[in-house]
Amino acid sequence: HWNISQIAYFSGSAALSDRNRYKGFFRNIPSNALDPPAFVSLMKHFGWKRMFSITQDEVLFTGAMSNILTEFNKVNYTLGSTTFKISADPVEVFNKIFLKSDDYRIFYLNCYSVPARKIICEASKRGYTYPKYAWIFPDWYIDQWWTADVDGGSVNCTDTELETFLERSLTLRRYLSPDSNAVITDAGITPQQFQDEYEYLAKQGGYDLTDAGARLYDDVWILAVALNRTMAMVKSGNINGTGCENASGSLVPLEQFQYSNKKMGCLIQYNIQKTNFSGVSGNIQFDSTGTCIQYTLRLKQYRRSNGSLTKIQRAHFSTLDGYVFNFETGVSDQIMYPDGTPPDGTPMQVTVSLAIPLVAIMYILAACGIIFAGTCLVFNILFRKRRVVKLSSPNLNYLIILGAVSMYISVYIYILPVTDSSGIGASCVLREWLLVVGYALCFGSVLAKMWRIYYIFQNPTAKKMVIKDWQMIVVALCITAVGVALLLFGTAIPQLRGHVMLQTNEEKPTGIAQLGIKEEYFTWICYSSSTPPFYWRILIFSYLVILQIIGIMLAFQTRKVTFPGLNDSIFVAAIIYTSSLVLVILIADAFILSNYLNAFGAIFTVGIMILTTVFLALTFVPKMYLLCKDPEGKSMTSNVNMPVESRDIVDQNTTTAIQENITLGSNQNTMGASQENIVLDSNQVQIIKELSLENSLLKAKLMACSESGVHFPDSKDLKSRISAHDAI
Repeated sequence: HWNISQIAYFSGSAALSDRNRYKGFFRNIPSNALDPPAFVSLMKHFGWKRMFSITQDEVLFTGAMSNILTEFNKVNYTLGSTTFKISADPVEVFNKIFLKSDDYRIFYLNCYSVPARKIICEASKRGYTYPKYAWIFPDWYIDQWWTADVDGGSVNCTDTELETFLERSLTLRRYLSPDSNAVITDAGITPQQFQDEYEYLAKQGGYDLTDAGARLYDDVWILAVALNRTMAMVKSGNINGTGCENASGSLVPLEQFQYSNKKMGCLIQYNIQKTNFSGVSGNIQFDSTGTCIQYTLRLKQYRRSNGSLTKIQRAHFSTLDGYVFNFETGVSDQIMYPDGTPPDGTPMQVTVSLAIPLVAIMYILAACGIIFAGTCLVFNILFRKRRVVKLSSPNLNYLIILGAVSMYISVYIYILPVTDSSGIGASCVLREWLLVVGYALCFGSVLAKMWRIYYIFQNPTAKKMVIKDWQMIVVALCITAVGVALLLFGTAIPQLRGHVMLQTNEEKPTGIAQLGIKEEYFTWICYSSSTPPFYWRILIFSYLVILQIIGIMLAFQTRKVTFPGLNDSIFVAAIIYTSSLVLVILIADAFILSNYLNAFGAIFTVGIMILTTVFLALTFVPKMYLLCKDPEGKSMTSNVNMPVESRDIVDQNTTTAIQENITLGSNQNTMGASQENIVLDSNQVQIIKELSLENSLLKAKLMACSESGVHFPDSKDLKSRISAHDAI
């Protein structure tokens, strides 16, 4: 306003860089606009992404906080803050901090030293100290600022307590400083010589030392150099290239300068702008905004040395290389923080897997299941020609065993303790394939057996039919093929493929880690209810449900068939009913408990193993029992659910009739039909051939005993067996 240039030694506000408002303003101190990038570099080096600023409610500090917030937003860092008046009670201030900064561990005290001392006293009492917390302070506080002798304030902490609190805290210096205290400056002295002389004179005069002493000395030199150059221009009359040629006023000696002389004011401002010399505070040069150029910022740390707390330089940032964090020689993270770098308070995201004891138990149970399946396989191979095993279609039993092994293996995949997304993604696909294919093989084979039983006892037509093993195998494989087609459909189309998602583990969402940091527990899941794979999964389960419904209908229709040697109807029905119940539980578990990792894994895998074991146990254990009780299968034709009076006698033509797919008629049967079409597979044909031959021998033996008058001791049992064979 007065057409006069100004030079400041302690004004760091970034707002003063506005040349439109402050045309003649210069400052021998870097702008606090340099701080935000340095803060980002500091945070990045130590792995911090959250900081809390305790800011005094004055433009100098609120403006700095605003600049830091802008820079943090560029890199997605979080800056919490609270402001306070100079008259505020530090306890109330800290209560506000505590309410807002529960998750913060890095604090920046953005205020003058007097309130800072009160705040750190309260923080010390509350335990906000290293290694749980880190504090950053302005570097321009005077030496020993925390002591009562310096600020004259009263706090309920001793100087020793405050020194203990401050140790390992940081300061960020953005002020000029010489590269070396031994280099001779343009003033003819070294920075160290100036400092020694300054301290001596201040002590002699009884003055307090100030950190700005060197800058004030250089400010006088700036004015002297600029005015000297202006005098030379006035004397020569050459002002070309200064930009002041067309300014109003004339060139006059300095002692005749008037505020209204725009030309002289412009020349003085121009020569200050062109200042460039080596001063005791560093190299003096101004940028286009009138701010002293500073290429290096320095990071210092409070440490005890020789019994006192001092600041030691630890690292520096250069504006020339993008504020890269550079340690000083011999300094490292371990040197700065021997007990570990303080955390920034960001909750630790921990990806959890299933509990190891649960995994171990399930793996052992699945292994036992596979051993049981192997036992059933050996039994089926060794005794496949025995009457008991023949009637259960041993070729179809192989498919049941194969499907059971596949389902047992799927247990290992479902509770595979992996925590990376790629491993989970692969297991999502593999476990679905193993489970669906295995289940389809098992249930498809059971369904084929039940279909055969249904045709034997419920087919209303008189059409003759012989169901061979290969036909039932084809039925089972067709059922499996539909499941495979659905799996291929979902696997081949990217939109339907399982998406791996990281979700909160509902069993234990949070916890407390070392240094009191909150832990947030997450778990990988394969699908989301809002994505297309969810509907594909619904389709898979719907297919399995349809199979169950068909099986239940067939089981209900043949519920009164009880002849074990011929059709396994009781056990097949039990398999269908049990699998239906377990399948409902598995579907509910898959859609409701997917975020409850251990609960989902335990229920789902136990359900799979129960289902698989039921398939094997009800298919093979009764056969094992019958084989032990009656190795020759002589008693397996008892308990036929037909009244004796309706049973036709199988004569010597039975073998021929069976080979021709004969239909046995009866006057009455227990299924309510007037005529029954018995549909037999090849194994059953062979069994009945053997029964017919045995029956003929028994009748001959009984007749021979009767004609010779010899008493046959087991004649009653013999007649019972003949009657049973006749029924078959």
